[in-house]
Amino acid sequence: MTRQERVLRNAVILLAIATLMLGGLLFWSLRAMAILKGEAAEGESSDIARAGDQPVTDQQWIDELKKKHGDEVLLGLLNHIVVSKEAKALKITVTNHEVEKELQRSMAGYSSEQQYYEQMESELGLSREEVREEAVYRLTLQAVATAGINISESEIDDYLAQNTERFTPKKEMQLSMIKVTTYDEAEKVMDRLEQGENFAELARELSIDEESRLHGGSIGMVEEGDPFWPEDLLKTAAGLEAGDIAGPLQTGETYAVIRLEQTIVPREQDHAEIRQQVREELALEKAPPLQKVESDLRAKYDTAIYIDNSLQD
Repeated sequence: MTRQERVLRNAVILLAIATLMLGGLLFWSLRAMAILKGEAAEGESSDIARAGDQPVTDQQWIDELKKKHGDEVLLGLLNHIVVSKEAKALKITVTNHEVEKELQRSMAGYSSEQQYYEQMESELGLSREEVREEAVYRLTLQAVATAGINISESEIDDYLAQNTERFTPKKEMQLSMIKVTTYDEAEKVMDRLEQGENFAELARELSIDEESRLHGGSIGMVEEGDPFWPEDLLKTAAGLEAGDIAGPLQTGETYAVIRLEQTIVPREQDHAEIRQQVREELALEKAPPLQKVESDLRAKYDTAIYIDNSLQD
């Protein structure tokens, strides 16, 4: 999977998770949900914040949340209910193994599991458990959507014949980088590293690459031949041993100092797993859009919304 593919896949996953989790996550606390249901503790102060002498009450907060996100919250709750009902009716169960595989796919392109979960937390406010819960929901919804769709062995053979490169394992390099504006700045970085200064600390101090700087210079896994990285940089990295540092290296109009953290030669994927993955992807292509599946299930299970007819579809 190339860097572009990883970026696109992760963007889709982030969007899917954001949509699925918008309900509970945007209510920020269980206390807020309790208030929405009229379950606030008796005698509790209605003021939850203050700016100068101007208080903000529970009700103001909840009203604003309902106005801005109430539709998505409610539909999200209903979707979880009806998808669960349909999965039970179809005897669909998502296994722990399937969830782990899905999470591993989601982590592709991140330098570590920790970095992945940190990004989920910072961008979507999701805890590890919430990420896992939504992976279960996403897999369940996909299984429901593709129930009854048959993919022939010849269809899988044709896809594999046309996409051989996709399933050919490529060596990956886990890299860290300090990017600066000029060659002279990069040389000074090299000098400081050679004097024993910490790479991650220098990256946080000096690097102009915002994303990697936050992670001590880590840019994650980069495949050999990745067209989105300068060829010279990748060739240099490929010649390093774990822990080696190289630079200055030109990266467009900037310069970089890199460190090779590790090189990974991935194992050959299990043939049966590849075919199953292709089968699932081809089935999803034939299935209705997942949003329509959710909508159809809400209709099937006779959901009713009493607060806003615009949500009925």
